[in-house]
Amino acid sequence: MKTLRLLSILAATSLLTLSACTKDEQPGNEDDDNADDGEDDNGTADGSDFGDDGDDGMFIPNDGDVASTPSCDPWAQDCPDDEKCVAYASSGGTWDANKCVPVSGDGASGDSCTYTGAVESTDDCDQDNWCWDVNEEGAGTCTPFCSGTADNPQCGGDTSCSIANNGSINLCLTTCDPLFQDCAVAGTACFWDGGSFVCAAAVGELPVGEACGFINDCSGGNVCLTAEVLPNCNGSSCCGEFCNLTDANCSVDGTECTDFFEEGAALPGYEDVGVCVIPG
Repeated sequence: MKTLRLLSILAATSLLTLSACTKDEQPGNEDDDNADDGEDDNGTADGSDFGDDGDDGMFIPNDGDVASTPSCDPWAQDCPDDEKCVAYASSGGTWDANKCVPVSGDGASGDSCTYTGAVESTDDCDQDNWCWDVNEEGAGTCTPFCSGTADNPQCGGDTSCSIANNGSINLCLTTCDPLFQDCAVAGTACFWDGGSFVCAAAVGELPVGEACGFINDCSGGNVCLTAEVLPNCNGSSCCGEFCNLTDANCSVDGTECTDFFEEGAALPGYEDVGVCVIPG
């Protein structure tokens, strides 16, 4: 079972463009190539230096036929009793729609789970969770759905709502600090999902300067940036590095530590987060 990929288009802003993709270790079918992960009105939506005109959140373009399976609303969870509304691959690729599936387990948030793949999209988590960060054997972790609405998503504790794949996915993922890379789960790293910094599967592990296409292609501490803000990038986007504005240090010649957020728009606790880019 191979892993699937998520693609993210971020909110429009000014100077720089964060490469608009995310790749997750979520299994689909045997022909798929692929973890966490988002759409949020914080950060980029009110003025980060990173973004691209288009839809917020992560999505995969669907070139297949329109799904015939009745859809449901992942925010309203409007399925019949003993069912839940989850994302699935209507055309056999990756998640692009929602459908009701039976609740066949009682796994709570943080419990281990088993996922059947993006087409069937069933698991053994309870009504309020979906199996996420799934490995090639189909084993993952029960992760809670966001509550509220797409315009006002809600999550509890140290989590933030990541909205993915044209809104078909909404999950509360653990928040983190990109400067400290403090994700506790092995194999995950701290990435920017378009609205917050969240822990997601570190799939690519690409170093600074390597071409990337997904926000979790790069190794922990790095970020996938558009080529125009980086020197000697041999692709449309390459891995750049996060930096601390209070102790600015960039390893690539020709770059300097620049605010990640526009002035006054930094998320609380992230005021020192910068990124190494071509100055100006």
